[in-house]
Amino acid sequence: MTDIHNDLRRAIVDAIRRACADMANEFGHDPIHGFALCTDDNVMTLYSAACTKSWVAERKPDDKGIGSNYTEWVQNAGDQYFDSVSKTISVLAESDRSTIQQRFECLTLALEDCRKEGLFDPGTLLLCGSTGGVGEMELEAVDRVNTAEAAIEIAEDLSEDHFRDNQNDSFDLPAEKPVRRDTSPLPLMEIIPGRGVDGCEIGVARETAREVFGPTESTSASYLEFPEVGVEVICRRKIVQTLIFYFRLNDYGRFNGLTREGIGANNSVDDVLKTYGKPSRTSESTVSEFGAAPGAREKSIEYNNWGITFKFWDGQLADIRVDEMQS
Repeated sequence: MTDIHNDLRRAIVDAIRRACADMANEFGHDPIHGFALCTDDNVMTLYSAACTKSWVAERKPDDKGIGSNYTEWVQNAGDQYFDSVSKTISVLAESDRSTIQQRFECLTLALEDCRKEGLFDPGTLLLCGSTGGVGEMELEAVDRVNTAEAAIEIAEDLSEDHFRDNQNDSFDLPAEKPVRRDTSPLPLMEIIPGRGVDGCEIGVARETAREVFGPTESTSASYLEFPEVGVEVICRRKIVQTLIFYFRLNDYGRFNGLTREGIGANNSVDDVLKTYGKPSRTSESTVSEFGAAPGAREKSIEYNNWGITFKFWDGQLADIRVDEMQS
């Protein structure tokens, strides 16, 4: 495993340790039934979920699989510690320096480390999965971090029809908020650092993205793609967390918009630096042969205090990413 993935693994373990301390304080003597690391189909986000034995016992009569269905767990003490890790994973995913499998392996290894460290009781169920459904990687992770008996229980619970039904149902839209059906290009939009665009900002419900950007074929609960208008939206717990606006990505239309400060597709690195000042972080690399722009020189300019990141390929603005502002 490369250094960047080892660093990610350690960061996840540290976040779990801190979350465990918060759970101990909040849950008291109510034992933890299960703990899950939740991501999306593309492993670009991360958050945690947990449930106690009493919480499961109350709901078990009406929902047989609730003890393993981590997408329904609402006890999330300590989840805030995964915010920075989630952002790291997303940046790593966009850098072409790792694969979905490598990032998912980091999650699994982190749970294995915590199991060996004794952070969880032997009987606590540990899960690592996508909010979009259960696949081979998820089931393999279940086998690796749980006892054989627990793994069988989890596999049976997660194979229940209601689990996948719940995922599909989560995309139903309220009748009073229809999806944008107009196929004409979007009007010029203003990107607001740390917020998003008018009508779809960080913190709003996931379905809002459909109202603003139109229909999507995305099936993930956490990852919505709008290629015709050059937009991707990353969600967490059905809430918009990150927006990415593309200008030069294959199979995507060019986003029709500028930042509130006037930066858009035709601006340069110098324009960004003059407009926003000293960045929080910059990085340079060469896009791999498997990346979106093979061989291109990539430069990323990140402003945490603004909540905005600019990515350039060979000096041309490739995309603008908007996240929550950090002090």
